[in-house]
Amino acid sequence: MKSIRRRLTRELLGVSLVLLGGGWIAFFLSARAELIEQFDITLRARALTLTALTVREGGRLRIEAADRLAREYGSARPRDFFEIWQDPGTPALRSDSLGGADLVPPGGLPDRHAAWDVDLPRGRPGRAISVNFKPRPIGNDRGQAAGGEVMLVVAGDRDGLDEALDELLGIAAIGGILLLAAILIGVPRVLRRGLRPLDRMAEQVSGIRADSLAARLSVADLPTELLPIADRLNDLLARLESSFDRERRFSADLAHELRTPIAEIRSLAECALKWPEARDPSTDRDVLASALHMESMVAQLLALARGEQRQMSAQRIEFRLDALVLATWEPFLSRAAERGLTPHFEMPPAPVAADPLLVRSILRNLFDNAVDYSPAGGEIRASIDFPGGATRLRISNPVETLDAGDVAQLFDRFWRKEAARSGQQHLGLGLPLARTFAEAMGWSLAAALEPHPLRLVFTLANSR
Repeated sequence: MKSIRRRLTRELLGVSLVLLGGGWIAFFLSARAELIEQFDITLRARALTLTALTVREGGRLRIEAADRLAREYGSARPRDFFEIWQDPGTPALRSDSLGGADLVPPGGLPDRHAAWDVDLPRGRPGRAISVNFKPRPIGNDRGQAAGGEVMLVVAGDRDGLDEALDELLGIAAIGGILLLAAILIGVPRVLRRGLRPLDRMAEQVSGIRADSLAARLSVADLPTELLPIADRLNDLLARLESSFDRERRFSADLAHELRTPIAEIRSLAECALKWPEARDPSTDRDVLASALHMESMVAQLLALARGEQRQMSAQRIEFRLDALVLATWEPFLSRAAERGLTPHFEMPPAPVAADPLLVRSILRNLFDNAVDYSPAGGEIRASIDFPGGATRLRISNPVETLDAGDVAQLFDRFWRKEAARSGQQHLGLGLPLARTFAEAMGWSLAAALEPHPLRLVFTLANSR
């Protein structure tokens, strides 16, 4: 199983180590270059001093203030060196500290102010720079044409520079090790602290059971990144709670609906066994009616279950919806007339492709509810229109006691407006079954209230 914590730890440690290594190398190289630059600046200052003291007299080069230079560049202090070249093969002057050796520049005359590492007498490491200049003429040379340029090479022992570089390397190494230890210890701790809200959320979710679906995840101290997850989980818990409540109500309603016919059958059977000689033929009719009632309920529940599990197949046949509506309404004409209900249908030609048996079942349920629940003398309306190229059938009837909360429950199984359930012709399964049939065909069935006067409107529609 992949672990986000482990992956983030590896990636953060890898990135931190790369940045640490890159920063350490950049720091060391820049500090090293700065120390070498300071050393070269010191050599360059000495070279400028020597160029100011070097003169040309009688065609020869000499250095003024030779006594002072003898102390700085004498054999007694072989740490500083210089040599002046008139051409690549002829050294004109050199310091006593060289002891007859040469500061041979690499590859001939270097560029002005060039700097390089050099091997000093006795094999010690050093560093040298070169300066090209024209000596100042004096004496008989004054006023004559100036001679050509000469090259001055100044070198110094780099023991002090190497010691400073070694100290710098040590400091950088110690600092790098300390930073590495801090990263190895700090990154996992920071990740643990950063992922702690996710751990707390996991603990809350693990404590939720079927009997505690009313619980919700706390979002008070959650970071912004986890808020959408917590909100979605809370929405899921709300839907699960609603579904479980609906299933509990369904179980209770089913038991309530079956209790009456079962009690009737039991009572009739007990009476028939106790007084067989007084058995009335109506007893068998009552038993059959109760059995048919339960059979109808079970058949509708099975159809609902198949529809909810997407096991219901729907045919696709071309037919006229307007003709099917009128044909389905005919059996309800006598019942509507008995209650003084007036039908008003607007049925333009409406060819559709669907399952006519399922559409007929939907229409029967809608007409059955309209006839039974409309107040006497009301008007039942049916119309077909074509919004946006789709086909829409609207069936409406007047109502007296429904409100918006009731409409939201119309498609719940076993829901009925009446408080008493026994003795009712309607089981409370017709509308849920009608919606299931519509969804099996890819259609939609919705309900809404129209005010002034109050009417319940069912809309059956297909897509374009």
